Amino acid sequence: MISYTDLKQAKALPGGKPLRVYGILGDGFLQKRVLDALLAWTLPAEARDFNLDTLDGETSSITEVLSRCGNLPFLADVRVVLVQRAERLEGISRAGDDGEEKPAKKAGKGAPKATLSPAKRLAEALEKLPASTVLILARTPETPEPGSRANTPRCINANVDKSIEKAGLIVDCTVPVKNAGFAIRVLQNEAAARKIPLAPPTAEHLVTRAGLDIQNLITELEKCALRAGIGEMVTPQIIDEMVKRAPQDTIFDLTDALGAKRTSHALGLLRELVAGGDAPERILATLVTHLRQLLQARAFLDARLQLDASLSHRLPPDLAAQLPTDGKDNLALALQAQAWRGRRLADQARNFTSEQIEAALQAAFLADLGMKGIEGDGGGNSKEVAEQLLELAILNFGQ
Repeated sequence: MISYTDLKQAKALPGGKPLRVYGILGDGFLQKRVLDALLAWTLPAEARDFNLDTLDGETSSITEVLSRCGNLPFLADVRVVLVQRAERLEGISRAGDDGEEKPAKKAGKGAPKATLSPAKRLAEALEKLPASTVLILARTPETPEPGSRANTPRCINANVDKSIEKAGLIVDCTVPVKNAGFAIRVLQNEAAARKIPLAPPTAEHLVTRAGLDIQNLITELEKCALRAGIGEMVTPQIIDEMVKRAPQDTIFDLTDALGAKRTSHALGLLRELVAGGDAPERILATLVTHLRQLLQARAFLDARLQLDASLSHRLPPDLAAQLPTDGKDNLALALQAQAWRGRRLADQARNFTSEQIEAALQAAFLADLGMKGIEGDGGGNSKEVAEQLLELAILNFGQ
């Protein structure tokens, strides 16, 4: 597997010939760039009418894909079969991450032998593709949210991906969640190509505000360029005026503002989220999760424990027994994959005592009851009441 930035390595392979199969995953804009480059390299534009088959994994079977791969090219050296949303091909989504389907119930005596699962059938077929066929399997575009766990990237699943790499190459177009500089450079290049002048910090400001989805960034850039006027410079002020902040960034800013005791700023971010359509119940759930993590962080600090990836191995047994059993809620386990969160939570936890965090959790619990109409005036179905309850909870936390 290679990254988008290393795609040129594919052309340096022995003989300079196209490989039999390619997998593409990650950002949609970058996937299109890779796809355009592969098509330009493998199949002349004038030969595509008869030698390029495009299928949708949602509605196609593996048998159909392999049948198209078996056709000979017409007046060309190769035939290209492109499968969009390839991870949704018949039966593939039922397989686990390792490509194995869950075992079926034991068949009775005399029952026919089990056939190969779709994932295994595809994996085996990939290694036997005709030399005149180039198969491109493109995963549904996705951009990971900041703070999400860095799992091993998959094009289809582990089993199929191994076969892709035996016969070809997987190109990972994922924008690294901790490398905003990559998205900034792509945005600057696209601005230059479109002759859109940018003030020095504008690209960075746009990425910070709108997230890492490249296509969305370019759309927002073009919108801001129209606002500025043809040939006029796009500035951070225009970005603030025209571009809505990405919801996931706003909620993280909200939890950070609470942890830093910047209550007025937190209230402003709350109103921005609600005005943007976020449900108060969802915001409250995120706040409760953050408060629970803060309470654990405060306990670790009180025990003179450093919040890092090795924390779970250094916990005293009595403290470990008090932590949530669910790995998602257990901060010590979460830090194994997201150690960068340790310093942030430790800094915030130092601003509060355990009693203050527990009081904030109690206020959040009362807000939840109010939203459901269990407590208060019975206005739990009102969005305005829900927003007021959230504001009261935030004010309580800021005391």
